[in-house]
Amino acid sequence: MVCIYCDSDTKVINSRLQKRSNQVWRRRQCLVCSSVFTTHEQIEYSSALSVSNNGGVEPFSPGLLRQELYQALSHRKDAYAASEELLGTVIRNLLKLPDSPLFSPSDVTSSVSKVLKRFDRRAYLRYQADHPSLH
Repeated sequence: MVCIYCDSDTKVINSRLQKRSNQVWRRRQCLVCSSVFTTHEQIEYSSALSVSNNGGVEPFSPGLLRQELYQALSHRKDAYAASEELLGTVIRNLLKLPDSPLFSPSDVTSSVSKVLKRFDRRAYLRYQADHPSLH
């Protein structure tokens, strides 16, 4: 990575995994100007993960999943923040599956359903109503 101040090379001086947000926090220092700055690095899921659907493979869409979570949680005052938090949990659970990084739509809906059932019963029931294949 290049320095945000002088475009020179940098080195990592500290690094930590952020489990809740599926990110890596890194403190970097410029090799030329010695400036120190922080980065938060995250995988671009649409390029790393795929969903097999009707015999084809398409990129995983965290935006679509975020929207579905938001709709299920829309009765909550913290719907946006909760959907962001749960998205990270669902993705972590998907990455633990044996067929990772290729998922079936049922893998995704099952993972979302399990997370919502533990978090908010009303959201879980709303999600189930929108995804009848879970019954």
